[in-house]
Amino acid sequence: MVLSLFALLLGSIWGCESYFLWLSTKSMRVESLDPVAELFFWECIDPDALRYWPVFFTERGEIRSRIERISPLKCTISRRGVAGTDISIEPLVPWIMAKWGDKEYFVARDGSAWDRSLQLNSVLKGIKPPANPPFIFTDDFPPPFAEDDSVVVKRAVFSMDTIDEWLRGLSALGWGLQVEKIFVARREGRELVRLVLNRGASHILIWGEAGGWRGLKPALSQIVEQLHFLGDDIIIDTTYTDRIIVRSAERGDQEGSGK
Repeated sequence: MVLSLFALLLGSIWGCESYFLWLSTKSMRVESLDPVAELFFWECIDPDALRYWPVFFTERGEIRSRIERISPLKCTISRRGVAGTDISIEPLVPWIMAKWGDKEYFVARDGSAWDRSLQLNSVLKGIKPPANPPFIFTDDFPPPFAEDDSVVVKRAVFSMDTIDEWLRGLSALGWGLQVEKIFVARREGRELVRLVLNRGASHILIWGEAGGWRGLKPALSQIVEQLHFLGDDIIIDTTYTDRIIVRSAERGDQEGSGK
């Protein structure tokens, strides 16, 4: 008898919910400037989570993670009142292009990295080659990693703050538009940066401590201004402690060998 009454009560509650939709996620608002990005959200949400807000809030962390693993998108989910939900989903913005080994990646400021050849890059709005010069890392540095091969967006191992310091250093030197590529190697436990200028294929060797770049500006600016007299394939080596050496790349000296 008790079981029958309990079943009747549950049936009544269920019927009322089906009619009044108390647990429905009908208060869900999805904001995105890209319809393809919004489509990823709807494809990554389970029917029960879409229908019932308690299920959605229980699974929202997994929903967000699922979206961000399979696509270069940033998803933010916040609660509005008891049952309301605000969702923002937008493409990641490439900050730099970086190369590890034979693969090129777009890298966002937070260190998210994804294959430059990913087909979604040509579909999602806002994903385009960045204005900053590309970074080419030697085998001294590991490539971006992910837990498994199914993850599209990986994590860069290299410090994004260090790259930001280098870009600020270039800005301080006034070379932002003159640098074509940036090679990064390791010598004696330090980062060695090789700046390739788009003027005569000239190279500048400089230690990675960006705080010291500003002090090199007077001497380097004079040398760079004279590059058209020096010819092509010139290396300007600032890795010496007491001088700057200008030499031809044909000499084949060890990079970062200055003392």
